[in-house]
Amino acid sequence: SALVYVPAKGDVVLFANIGKRDVPAAKTITWVEDVRPFGKLPGEVISFFEGANLTRARIGLAGFEASIPVTDWNAIAKGLPDVQWQTRDEEVTALRAAKEDWEIAAMTRAAGILDKALSFAPGLIRPGEAVRGIIAIIDRVARSAGAEDVRYMVASGPQAGVALHPVDDRVLAAGDTLLIYAAIEAQRYWAETARTFVLGPASPALKALHDRAMDRVAALRAAARPGVAASALAGVSAGHALGYGLGNGIGLDAEEFPLIAPNAAGKLVAGATLALRAMLHEQNLGVAVAQTVAVGDRGVTAINEAAPLVEIGC
Repeated sequence: SALVYVPAKGDVVLFANIGKRDVPAAKTITWVEDVRPFGKLPGEVISFFEGANLTRARIGLAGFEASIPVTDWNAIAKGLPDVQWQTRDEEVTALRAAKEDWEIAAMTRAAGILDKALSFAPGLIRPGEAVRGIIAIIDRVARSAGAEDVRYMVASGPQAGVALHPVDDRVLAAGDTLLIYAAIEAQRYWAETARTFVLGPASPALKALHDRAMDRVAALRAAARPGVAASALAGVSAGHALGYGLGNGIGLDAEEFPLIAPNAAGKLVAGATLALRAMLHEQNLGVAVAQTVAVGDRGVTAINEAAPLVEIGC
C-alpha cells in the first residue's frame, strides 16, 4: 500500500494508496513531507520518474518481490524501459539488522505491554475456563495499552506435550499445563515472549524440562555477540526442537535477519535484536520459554526476561 523513493540527494517521496483528501492525515504519522496519493501505482510511478528526469536512472529495489504485485511491476518496467533496476534487498537487510538506541527503546516499550498483558494470566487461568476466553482478555489488555498487532500460539492439556497451535476453545482442567507464545507490535516494533503455566503443583519432570528450556535460552543469550555466525549460535542448543526455530532477528518485523539455524547465513552485528526461544515437548510434557534481547559490544541486554514456570493455585 506504499512505496518510498529515496534519492542519493534531495527529499524522500512517499507514494501511498490513499485519496488526496487523506494526505493531511497521512502526514501526521510520517516525517516525509512529500506524500503522493495513488489509485494505480504504475501510472503514478511512471509519471513521477518522467517528471523528475529519471527515465535513464539506476534505481535500487528493496522489498519489491515481496510487496509489489507482478502486474504492477511489469507495467512499471514496461513504462520505464531505460531505467536500470538493481535489487538491493541484502544491503537494506544489513542496515536493518543493527538497531539504533531509539529502536531498542521502542521494542522495550512493546515488551512492557506484552508483560503487562500476560501479568493478568495467572488470575484468569483456572479449571473450567476456555483458552480462547483467556487469550481474549489478555489481547484486550495488550491492545488497550497500545499494541497494534498481536500473535498468539497455545497448547494445553495433552496437546502441551505435542505442539503449539492457534488459539482454540479447549476448556482447562485441574493439572493441565498451558503454554502461551505471544508476540506484539507497538509503534511498528515487535517483541516476543512465551510462558508456561500449570494448574496445580508442577511435577518434578515438568520442572526439570522447564529448567532445560531456560538453560537453552540462557546458552543462546550468552553466546550471542557481534561477529558470531548465526549457524554457530544454533550449535549451542543442540537437540532443541527446531520446528519452532531457535530464534531470529526481530524489530520492524516479527521475523528478521538473521535466522538462528544450523545452516543459516550471516553473522550477528552490534545492535542486533534477537528473539530467542526454547519450546520443548517430551514424554507428554511441554514447556515454552522465549526472550527478546539486544546484542551489544559489551554483551547482551535483556529487552524482556525469560519467564519462570508459574504454578496456579499453589
